[in-house]
Amino acid sequence: MTRRRVTLNGAEWRLGQAPPGADPARATWEELDRVEEWLPAVVPGDVRADLLRAGRLPDPARGPQNKLAQWPDDHCWWLVRDLNLALSPGSGERAHLILHGVDYVSDLFVDGRHLGRHEGMFSPQLYDITDLATGESRLAVRIAGSRWLPSGRSSRWEKMLNHLETLTVRSLSRFPHRRDTLKCQMGFGWDFSPPLRTMGLWDDVTLVVSDDVLIRTIAARPSFAGAGVTLAVEVEIDARLPRPARIRISLAGETFAGEPLVVENAVELTPGSNPYHAEMAVPQPRLWWPWDHGRPDLYRLTVEVLEGDRVLDCCDDLIGLRQVELDGWTLRVNGRRVYARGANWVPADRLPGRVREADYRQLLTLAREANMNMLRVWGGGLREKRAFYELCDRLGILLWQEFPVACAFVARFPRSPEYLRLVETEARAIVCCLQNHPSVALWCGGNEFSPRRNRPLVEALERAAVSDPTRPFLPASPHSGDSHNWQVWHGYAAPAAYRRDTARFASEFGLQATPSAAALRRFIPEGELWPPGPSWSSHKAGLKKLERYARPFLGTRQGRGVSLDDFCQASQRAQAHGLQIAIEHYRRRKAEGCGGALVWQLNEPWPAISWALIDFYREPKLAYDLVRRVFNPVLISANYALRRYCAGDPLSAEVWIVNDGEDLLSDCRLEVTLLDGAGQAVSHLIDRLDVAADSAEIAGHLCWTLPEGDGWRLVCRLEQQGKLVTENAYDLAAHDGLGPGLGLRLWQLLISPFMPD
Repeated sequence: MTRRRVTLNGAEWRLGQAPPGADPARATWEELDRVEEWLPAVVPGDVRADLLRAGRLPDPARGPQNKLAQWPDDHCWWLVRDLNLALSPGSGERAHLILHGVDYVSDLFVDGRHLGRHEGMFSPQLYDITDLATGESRLAVRIAGSRWLPSGRSSRWEKMLNHLETLTVRSLSRFPHRRDTLKCQMGFGWDFSPPLRTMGLWDDVTLVVSDDVLIRTIAARPSFAGAGVTLAVEVEIDARLPRPARIRISLAGETFAGEPLVVENAVELTPGSNPYHAEMAVPQPRLWWPWDHGRPDLYRLTVEVLEGDRVLDCCDDLIGLRQVELDGWTLRVNGRRVYARGANWVPADRLPGRVREADYRQLLTLAREANMNMLRVWGGGLREKRAFYELCDRLGILLWQEFPVACAFVARFPRSPEYLRLVETEARAIVCCLQNHPSVALWCGGNEFSPRRNRPLVEALERAAVSDPTRPFLPASPHSGDSHNWQVWHGYAAPAAYRRDTARFASEFGLQATPSAAALRRFIPEGELWPPGPSWSSHKAGLKKLERYARPFLGTRQGRGVSLDDFCQASQRAQAHGLQIAIEHYRRRKAEGCGGALVWQLNEPWPAISWALIDFYREPKLAYDLVRRVFNPVLISANYALRRYCAGDPLSAEVWIVNDGEDLLSDCRLEVTLLDGAGQAVSHLIDRLDVAADSAEIAGHLCWTLPEGDGWRLVCRLEQQGKLVTENAYDLAAHDGLGPGLGLRLWQLLISPFMPD
């Protein structure tokens, strides 16, 4: 038979609050009869999303109402649906139920039978329900309220450190026990999102019907020797009975046409798990490339288990043939250096069950259109849903995938055997889920903790990661040459400080900016819009820092003369200005071994005042267009002194050209024009310029005396045979002359010593 995959997603579910006095540690089927009210529910989803839809919660994104959305934590919740599944009598068919992501502690029942209790947000649950597939059935999942999340895995010393850190780093968490789980850390409260500990069936629920054999997993691992590729395929087959069978594996082009490759072998299956290994040589392989280096070609890998002509089970997956290496902090894909240009990805919704493929598509398309070739899936977030990774595969976007571990400065993660077993189980599940996606370029232990002080944790994560030998593993970020540069913003330093960063990779840097005034009106009550009321702070605005960085862009409009629109525009200009300085600095340092620059952050999970380039309503800020320009694979970068300029001052600049491509750009024309506010122009031309492949070089030195007037701008254009290759521009009036002051000194004194080694 052909495998039948029946989705149990959709609106056929119902949500019920467990009766008063229900034991969070012991679910019983009889509780269902005492549920007082059933509400419509949607899967994938979240308990709060269903309550919000039913009008039982105020919108937690509006003003300070997040505090009113905390009460569901104090209750357990049932999610129930009916299904009609009757297997053909005597057919030997088997039915398996797969829950791809349950948040966080759950019990599963089918028709009164308790199938299991599970902890973990990222590991799928697979249950054989063949004996229960007799027609009309009821599926019920009970979710323990977040009030009862595990909290006893830290030692007394670790709890004391956790509590101390909670008191000193208030923006990160009010829950000192958050590290006892491997739950999305952002949900405990972060500096861009408030506490909202999610609950529910946040990922797909699927019913799989096969013959009496089930293909559990497929892992495709390409290896490279010269121009040839050998594909090793590891399959786990679950058999109910001993039997002879044949395994047929086919590899066909998904994004291109061609004859499929087929290998077939006889096997003897035994009851239980049967590992199977096969290899196939791939002649003239079509490689997967990041979009700016070639085509992200994909194959469809299909595995069939047969008895004679009868298909016992069949499973397929998208794969790509590519090799990833990390040479120091230089990323190499298929042997070619790839400079990482991109941003940090955080969950697209703080209720991640609500995220759909269309949401991923919109945000990832914006990332691709901004010339990004890499996203860092930040460790305070998620293993995202399958659609996210498939879209990155197809778009040619590389992923730096972190495990869901984040932020231990003074504190450390537990070392108890129970916790470390949980970590390794969840991490192995993440690796198994994502290992066939060519977009996933590397594994990283997580965000901002010391690998040295958390060695048992790192060792558990590494054991999980090395089960996939096709990708590098980093113990944490930042670590050993990687930079999270927060002297600008948290340390109040001027953006010129970015130019002192000698990191070999910059995986976090950025500045907050407000969204548009129209967007603010959607979530800030009218009476608190301007001047900023308490809802600004509850939506994570760093008001003192916002004012400090916006001030140079307000000109003569100060104090009461500044409108909301003025302030929004100034904060967005400040963000764009700072990111231009940082990105161009890191890209020029490609010649010195800097391997990439990832902006903090691309998106945000709720309406906020944050570092995001794209606000929650998917409206790009001014910095988005700036980033798109300076992330062009070919960049013109003018390196000049960042100071206030007046008429008669000399302006001296090194003009760099950075080429991330593998092709020589010959016979180019470079034009750099100085414009004043009235449009008067002075130009400097360099004709017949050759731009070397994969390079960062000075193309020339320019020096002007600034003419009378103001509003000067530098405009740079590079053309090849009359066709525009790239352009860039600089506002010479954009100047941050404010000193770092006490903020930077406090940062260096109090915070820098606790940043990860």
